[in-house]
Amino acid sequence: MDNARLLDDRLRRIIREVSTRTGGEIKVQMVEDFTRAVDRITSQAHRRQALSFMTMLKKSLEELE
Repeated sequence: MDNARLLDDRLRRIIREVSTRTGGEIKVQMVEDFTRAVDRITSQAHRRQALSFMTMLKKSLEELE
């Protein structure tokens, strides 16, 4: 009975560790996917539009101050 309890505890620890690592890996993968998506969106043509938008936003924020 004690062996079964020890095995159960050890298995639970292993499962917890694997779950934690997997969760971390999923988060890293999500950030990488997001970065790739942003890179695709900001192609050369879109960069000019984004720059223009950010310039207008900056100007508006400066006027609010």
